[in-house]
Amino acid sequence: MRKVIFAGLIFLNMLPLGQAGDFSIKFTGGFKYGLFRDVNSGIRGYLGLYADSGTYNGGTLIDKTKSLHFVLNYSVDFALTLNSDYSIGLGVGHIRANKMSEIIIRYPDERPEANAIVETTIDAVPIRLSVFRYYTLNRALSAYFVGGMEIYPTRFRSINWPAGAGNTLHQNAHSIGLGLLYGAGLEIKAFPHIALVLEAQGNYAKIGKLKGTLLTEGSSLPYEIKGTLYYWEQAINIGPDFQETYSLLMIQESAPSGDPYSNVRSAKIDFSGFTLTAGVKIFF
Repeated sequence: MRKVIFAGLIFLNMLPLGQAGDFSIKFTGGFKYGLFRDVNSGIRGYLGLYADSGTYNGGTLIDKTKSLHFVLNYSVDFALTLNSDYSIGLGVGHIRANKMSEIIIRYPDERPEANAIVETTIDAVPIRLSVFRYYTLNRALSAYFVGGMEIYPTRFRSINWPAGAGNTLHQNAHSIGLGLLYGAGLEIKAFPHIALVLEAQGNYAKIGKLKGTLLTEGSSLPYEIKGTLYYWEQAINIGPDFQETYSLLMIQESAPSGDPYSNVRSAKIDFSGFTLTAGVKIFF
C-alpha cells in the first residue's frame, strides 16, 4: 500500500502545475444505446414459441415484439482539478430501461384471440471513478477526453404472460459488476462559474451472476424458485413435423443440462454501447 501511495504522489508531482484544488459538479442527461443481447434474445424466444404455436394451429400473427436498446441515462459527477490539464471525478448515474413486447394470435374460427406479453424493466446505478484530460481551445471553449471504471449495481425484473391458459412468470434478480468507460466532450463557458457540457461516451459492461426469484401464478398451483438467471437455447416440438429452437431467459436453481438444452450459461445484462449527453457544469 505504501508503494502505491508513493507512486501516486510521484505521478501527481509530474503533472503540469495549474489551478489545483478547484472543485466542480456536473449534471448531465441523455440517451444511451445498449446491446442487451441476452435480454432481447429471451424476449424474442419466449414470444416466438407462442407465435409459432399459434400460426402452426391456423392462427394469424400480429407481432409487436420490440428490442430493448435506447434507454434514459442521468448522472451527476463531482470533479477535483489536479492542474490545468487533469481532473479526477467521482460520479453516480441512473439507467432506466422498460419495454413491453406482445404477440397476438387471431383465429379464423370461433377460438378466442390469444396474446403473450413480456414486460422487462432494468435499473442500474453505475458509480464511476474517472480521469479527465483537458485541452483549452480558447477562453470559452475546452475539449476533453475521459476514461475510467464503473461499478454497476443492477436489478432485472420481468413479467411473462403466456398465450392462453398457463402460468404467468414474475422474475426479479440483481447483481453487481464492473465496467469500463471512455469518451470525449466539450465545455462551453457560458458564465464565469457555469459551463454547458456536451459529451459522447462509450462503455463496456456485462453484468452476470444475477441472483433472485421466479414466482408463478395462473392455471396451476403457484410456486417459487430461488436461483440464478440463466440463458439457454431449447429445441421444442411445436407439432409432429415442426421443431424449432428458442432462446429463453429464466431463473433456475441450477443450470439446465442435457437434451434438448444448448448454449446454457449465466445470463448477462449487456450495457455495452454508447451515450450522448448534455448538461451543466458548475465551478466552485
